[in-house]
Amino acid sequence: MRVIGGSAKGHRLVGAGSGRTRPIPDNVKKSLFDILSPDIPDSRCLDLFAGTGAIGIEALSRGARRVTFVECSRKMVNVIRTNLDITGLASSAKVIQGDVRRLVPALYRQGEVFNIVFVDPPYGHGLVPETMEIISTYTLLDSDGIVIARHESRQELPDEFDELKATRREKYGDTIISFYVLQR
Repeated sequence: MRVIGGSAKGHRLVGAGSGRTRPIPDNVKKSLFDILSPDIPDSRCLDLFAGTGAIGIEALSRGARRVTFVECSRKMVNVIRTNLDITGLASSAKVIQGDVRRLVPALYRQGEVFNIVFVDPPYGHGLVPETMEIISTYTLLDSDGIVIARHESRQELPDEFDELKATRREKYGDTIISFYVLQR
């Protein structure tokens, strides 16, 4: 696992070491960030179910102004902090340990707003639809923001979650990346 673009390109990231995380393959990460390249510079990002922090760190490396990482595992929070130190990107990051279902409403109440929200929970637990519903209820998106959800290809997501509308889906083997924006 490594950073594939930007200021921290080539830095190797520490993994989970337990096989409990599902790292995003380099080809999927490259494609995702090629799609997002116009939106990344100076953006504020939220990385939900952050795991090792690889997605948020890639965004920081490519010019995101700030990334907030949310992860429930204390061990993985420590891995994220280590990876931020390795890449020299810690000063642009905030790492929060806790359950996404409680923290998204808390971030909303604090007035947090993001340009890009990454949703990448563990497969097989039905967390993508639940998280998308929470995000649509507690809108953390800037008016031109985007939510990116990574999910299993066998898990179909609706085209709309209240205020959020799907605009694009990309399939990579058994993985789909779905893009949602606010309806206007």
